[in-house]
Amino acid sequence: MEGFFSFVFLVLLPLAIGLAGIYVAIDFFEYLKKNHASKYMQMSYDSFFGISAASFPFHLIKPLVFIRFLLSSDNLQDRNVIDYKKKIKLILLAFLVFFVLYFLFTIFF
Repeated sequence: MEGFFSFVFLVLLPLAIGLAGIYVAIDFFEYLKKNHASKYMQMSYDSFFGISAASFPFHLIKPLVFIRFLLSSDNLQDRNVIDYKKKIKLILLAFLVFFVLYFLFTIFF
């Protein structure tokens, strides 16, 4: 039973949280690209190693600009942006709680 708990807690739970985070983030970037192109262009790189962002298979997001946007009160007057920001913050909080619990579990057990 202990091995099953370790497998679920250490492998499946972070995998599920990570996949949910990736899905929500990609959906959010697609929404920004479609409905708020100026904000999306502010958050993304123009090119990567000489390849334009338009022909790249994934979003070239500037992480620090995205995190600043995520933590700011700027919601672009759009209810969907507020919902996406709440979902992404919740997923980041879940990762933080997971790592704190894992740290405490390794210390005490």
